[in-house]
Amino acid sequence: MSKPLLDPGWLSQLERMQILSRRLASGTQAGKRRSRQTGSSLEFADYRVYAPGDDLRQLDWNAYARSGKLFVKKFLDEQELHVTLYIDCSKSMGYGEPTKLERAVQLAAALGYISLCHLDYVSVYAFDREIVASLRNLQGKNKAAQLFQFLSSLSVGGAGDLEQAMRSPGAIHGKPGVSLVLSDFLFESGYEEGIAYLQATRQDVALVQLLSREERDPAYQGELRLIDSETTQGKEISVTHGLMDQYRKAVRDYQEELAQFAYKRGIAVLDVETERPLEEVVFRVFRQAGMIR
Repeated sequence: MSKPLLDPGWLSQLERMQILSRRLASGTQAGKRRSRQTGSSLEFADYRVYAPGDDLRQLDWNAYARSGKLFVKKFLDEQELHVTLYIDCSKSMGYGEPTKLERAVQLAAALGYISLCHLDYVSVYAFDREIVASLRNLQGKNKAAQLFQFLSSLSVGGAGDLEQAMRSPGAIHGKPGVSLVLSDFLFESGYEEGIAYLQATRQDVALVQLLSREERDPAYQGELRLIDSETTQGKEISVTHGLMDQYRKAVRDYQEELAQFAYKRGIAVLDVETERPLEEVVFRVFRQAGMIR
């Protein structure tokens, strides 16, 4: 991608946001991730932009005098969160305008930047039927350029298999945290076992399903030959209004099945139309879904 992944004007807004983990949020003050261990270090670690609800005693007034902006001191006793982003790079993610992969990469950039600004650890795994690229254990706002460069390098690959990818060597870093999977979840082998396996590794899982408007409501008609983008198998069909009605219902049913599967396992799931403005998805939809605050 030649243009920046994110509008530079958004970065200050993203710095005031925070990835939410139900596991860590339980019993802690809003906006904080304090370690429950005693004797933790009070050594100064870094600054972050002030957000409503932060402890005013930790404001750095010298920094305010120099910059006119409010910064909060962050100490090593604030517990870091491990945030892992899994990006589906299978061939079907190359569909749409913008493509599903382009939108997934932009969303990953926003979520990763939010986490880096809070000194959380960020890892990214790109997959199709296996892990095809990874960037692990970034920490600190100064790693944002490295994250963006890695994300910009991703491209679509072959057929996808979520379960096989999750069981690839090194696909799970082993530490509890938040794992977000960005995908269309159109896997011929299904998604259930792959997600269940990820959740079993002590991850607070969230799913972001990306589908284009044309996939939800195609404007096809007449005699067509449709070719599967991943298997390359073709099928001759006669497109009628009745067939399109059945197709739209099948899409809705599939999305409902994913939502029900996630609900039963206590997993957050978010449906994103790729044509929807990126700013709206990040600053409104993600907030309403409880993925960020």
